Amino acid sequence: MTSAGRLAALDAALAVLARPVCLAPFSRADSMLTCSSGHTFDVAKQGYAALATGSTVPGDSAPMVRDRAEFLAAGHYRSIADAVAGGVPGDARWVADLASGPGTYLAVVLERLPEVRGIAIDVSAAAARAAAGAHPRAAAATADLRRRIPLAAGSIDAAMVVFGPRDGAELARVLAPSGTAIVVIPEPEHLAELRAPFGTIAVAPDKEQRLLDRMQPLRVDTAVEVVERRTLPAADVARAVLMGPNGHHLDHDAVRAEAAAIGPLAVTVAVRVIRFAR
Repeated sequence: MTSAGRLAALDAALAVLARPVCLAPFSRADSMLTCSSGHTFDVAKQGYAALATGSTVPGDSAPMVRDRAEFLAAGHYRSIADAVAGGVPGDARWVADLASGPGTYLAVVLERLPEVRGIAIDVSAAAARAAAGAHPRAAAATADLRRRIPLAAGSIDAAMVVFGPRDGAELARVLAPSGTAIVVIPEPEHLAELRAPFGTIAVAPDKEQRLLDRMQPLRVDTAVEVVERRTLPAADVARAVLMGPNGHHLDHDAVRAEAAAIGPLAVTVAVRVIRFAR
């Protein structure tokens, strides 16, 4: 995707983007965004809006983002992507992919719904660089989503949060009156086969209840389970370990060596895709 194409997508997204603190709208002049209160933010040369100023959240590194992009490109989570895309209303106009990573899930939605535009938001600059080129109708921005979603009130028809942080009050603020939020959480058995050989983080048994508490005032509309077995080649075993939170504290070279020694491994993909409404 060309630089001009990325900037065109970002310019279109100024209809929904807002400054994280005051929620004022933006205008763009060259490589600078200016809000109506006079604050300025950079537009990176890759075409994304750099709004994560001052954040202390450790975003995914470039190797972690690359691992995630390659793992998803191999189709191992395609059933999850299809379930997420199936939850987006057919008459949606703006979709936000929050904690987007490389923007793979958003790209699936935009391919399915040709009238929709999207905005991918992640605290990681490496993720935003990748997401800015994920689809011609996808813009990208960095922002600390644990503070505030940098979107105007009522501007989004569907918000997707796949394995990312979520705040029901903020989601309710940015969603249109008939908008929906689609959240993906892992089930306890998700990738459980990786825990013994690699020491990956286990899924908390009360994760769903904590999600429901966190998502108030939104209510559950529908929920579906995606459960399947996948046999991962050794390289994708390592990617599955390193593309998430484990990638921040495990030795990447050691993980890849251990995965190569184990060889192909059958794993369980088990998630719940929950659609929330007002």
